[in-house]
Amino acid sequence: MSETGVKEKKIMRSMKEAFQSIRPSKNIINVNQKKKRISIREWLWDYPSNISKLFKDTAPLSFILIFSVVGISLFIFLTSTTFANVLTREKEKIFVEGSVGAISSFNPIFTSQSNVDSDIRELVFEKFISISQDGKPQEEIAQQWSISADGKTYDFTISLDHKWQDGEPLTIDDVLFTFEISKELASKYNYDTIGSALTSVEISKLDDRRIRFVLAQSNSTFFEAISSYIIPKHRFEGINIMDIPFDSFAKFPLGSGPFQVYRSEPNVVYLKASQYYPTKPVIDTFIYRLYSNNEALEAAFRNGILDAMGSVDEFSISFSKEYSGFKEYSVILNSRLRMIFFNTRKERLENKELRIALNYITNKQLLMEKANISGEMAYGPIPSTSWAYSEKDIFKYEYQPEKALEIFKNLGYTKSEDDGYFQTEDKKILSFTLSYFDNPLNQRIATSLEQLWKDEGVVLNLEPLSYTQLTQEILATRDFELLMYEVETTIDPDQYNLWHSLKTNYPDLNLSGYTYERVDILLEEARQSQRAEKREANYALFQKYITQDAPVIFLYHPKYTYVVKDSIVISDISKILYPYQRFSNVCIWDK
Repeated sequence: MSETGVKEKKIMRSMKEAFQSIRPSKNIINVNQKKKRISIREWLWDYPSNISKLFKDTAPLSFILIFSVVGISLFIFLTSTTFANVLTREKEKIFVEGSVGAISSFNPIFTSQSNVDSDIRELVFEKFISISQDGKPQEEIAQQWSISADGKTYDFTISLDHKWQDGEPLTIDDVLFTFEISKELASKYNYDTIGSALTSVEISKLDDRRIRFVLAQSNSTFFEAISSYIIPKHRFEGINIMDIPFDSFAKFPLGSGPFQVYRSEPNVVYLKASQYYPTKPVIDTFIYRLYSNNEALEAAFRNGILDAMGSVDEFSISFSKEYSGFKEYSVILNSRLRMIFFNTRKERLENKELRIALNYITNKQLLMEKANISGEMAYGPIPSTSWAYSEKDIFKYEYQPEKALEIFKNLGYTKSEDDGYFQTEDKKILSFTLSYFDNPLNQRIATSLEQLWKDEGVVLNLEPLSYTQLTQEILATRDFELLMYEVETTIDPDQYNLWHSLKTNYPDLNLSGYTYERVDILLEEARQSQRAEKREANYALFQKYITQDAPVIFLYHPKYTYVVKDSIVISDISKILYPYQRFSNVCIWDK
């Protein structure tokens, strides 16, 4: 082989080795190789890295898009109702009050013993007329009135500026409906309504603004009888009269007052300021919380849930004194009178001397101290603040056990040297049974009285009762011996329903069964007379006879205590006669 051929062969071998030594690089993409597909699952599994890579690959457009979306969303939120509501809630003035009690019915045509009902009614409704502290009628829905010369015909003219909380105008038809339906429920169906005092009154509409009441006989207490809240006629259209007591209106009332109920539950009632009330309340939302007992109320107060709370039992809310930042308001409720009724239907309690002796052994001052009672001692049926009060005619039974001892001796009772109890010759101990509604306040009074009488030689057996038992087994049947009960009187000194002999049966309140013809005449004449001098003279004699006959032991007028945060501005309550009247100027309350 020639030299040239050898060289060519070497070159070819070297090139072959070179090609064989070449290995595919990891950075070289084989165009003939099929591209691998990535599943959505795999992409999402590593989404942070993939999204980051996507943003980098599409920058700056990706950043412009993100800032645009965020900016538009923020603009929409700031101009939305949701944001507006957030700001509103921050500025909204919410007032929270707590109370021990339960809802019965917010329908104001039905009488109620519940302080909860009374409070909510005052916030939701307006009265036809109101009564001032001195017993004079004042304008509310009614603006003007006139009385006939014989005192039997009353004409009223209403304002047309009032609206219901649904925007409908309050009309004379609403007024007529309120009183007529109340009368019918009382007279035909035996419901205890505001119409119970109007069953003999003729009511008629004169025109679109005027209404007339015609009485069978003159009655000086008539203004108080019609000082009632008005309800909307259109709300009850198509509802049978027998269904009214059970209608949802009892829990979700519609009124014309400053606040409207928008949510009602067994333990809490939510109210908002009415947009239709002439003077819009400064408080936007009123939350009224209910508790089953004082312990639950105390827990709520200590946890900072409440702005205010009130009670006729100051001792039960005395824990508030442990905290600064609260103010305490109080007032003696002369409209309320706590008594121990003697059932004069029982043979031995027919004896006036025995009743007088039991008055003499009752040390009221010591009783109130032992039972932690705040109030003012009472000695007669009419409070000392009334124009009809006559101190010179009242027989006051101060604590005088020596006089009681003499009376008991004359009645055949002697004090045993063995146990210290009064007893008859045949060793029967002088004892009585006291019935009462079972609550902490009454229990303190009853147990304290039990001990005081024991120290005097008289046994007092205690009979605490549930509300149902008290109503159905005691009040309805009058089957009791001694009954501790608190009554609420009118501003007018009229006491007809408490002491007239025609009012001895349920549901009237002559609980003692007291009958005295002279007292009946005095009460009738005082009620029918329009002359203040005549009425004053009658009530003076009435007080004399009642206290001398001693059908009850007059105990005390309770004190109402209202505890409120320092930061909250409320109106003066020192002149109120009923606890619910603290809300009479609720529109100016501020927080």
